[in-house]
Amino acid sequence: MTVSAERAARPGGRGRGGRGRKKAAGALLLWTMVVAVVAWAALSLLGRDRPCQALVRAGAFALEHGDPPTHAAALRVTFLDVGQGDAVLIQAPGGKTALVDAGRGSAVADTLRRLGVHEIDLLVASHAHTDHIGGMDDVLERFRVRNFMDNGLPHTTQAYERLMAAVEAEDSMTYLTAERRTLTLGEASVEVLPMLESRCDQNNRSVALVVRYGEFSVFLSGDSETPRLNFLTRGGMVPDVTVLKAPHHGAETGFAQDFLDAARPEVIVVSVGNPNAYDHPSASAIAAYEAAAATVLRTDRDGRVTILGRRSGAYEVELR
Repeated sequence: MTVSAERAARPGGRGRGGRGRKKAAGALLLWTMVVAVVAWAALSLLGRDRPCQALVRAGAFALEHGDPPTHAAALRVTFLDVGQGDAVLIQAPGGKTALVDAGRGSAVADTLRRLGVHEIDLLVASHAHTDHIGGMDDVLERFRVRNFMDNGLPHTTQAYERLMAAVEAEDSMTYLTAERRTLTLGEASVEVLPMLESRCDQNNRSVALVVRYGEFSVFLSGDSETPRLNFLTRGGMVPDVTVLKAPHHGAETGFAQDFLDAARPEVIVVSVGNPNAYDHPSASAIAAYEAAAATVLRTDRDGRVTILGRRSGAYEVELR
């Protein structure tokens, strides 16, 4: 079933004929003029920007912003439902793939297979906490990975040790330092933002990325907290983006109003599990997100969230 919001209803009607030929001809001429005017008006309306359209499809909900979907190329960004953790799959026009974080266990690798992923061009561990890297060693074992990036800050957990062993076993994989740079991912780009100088805090050493495809953009910042977000904001490194992954699962410690004001996202996605031991997300953060963005989605309620971004900046949101 399809439900669409139309910009305007197209007017129409029937002409009436008179008794004589002159009246009939006059009516026909008048009707012809009316049809021409109506057609011109309708074409003018169709040429304007359209408002949001909602589509309901079997097995999926889609929210469209901008022009209706076409067969044009799109950047596909999928926020996987991994419970209390993060895993973001990025599939760029041109056939290149990135994975940012991998949740806690092997479920991410299984999901990638179901989504048709065969190899990963860029694998990023935003930081070394288990809810972000717990499934990453399994990804390295089951997929060919060309490039790997992390925050460069060691950790003492078994998950981190397993990941490092898997990384060291990959002779053909390139290690990339998380320093300010821009990487090419197919027809998209991935900007790596600068790190805080402090090396004592995993969350505030989270790798922060801005993924761009034309006018469409996504901001990913792992579990960045207020010090990291303020550092990026004060440095003028927070662009106006289309999509924001809520920092630190929507926690109060991961919220900064100045950062949100700078990013001005249209869609905010909170990757979170329910229940969780941390009371994520914060009610105050959610209220601020709902006041700032047109759409706020949560993986604990909405499941897997996929956003297809067009080069024009238009996008579609699919929930499964």
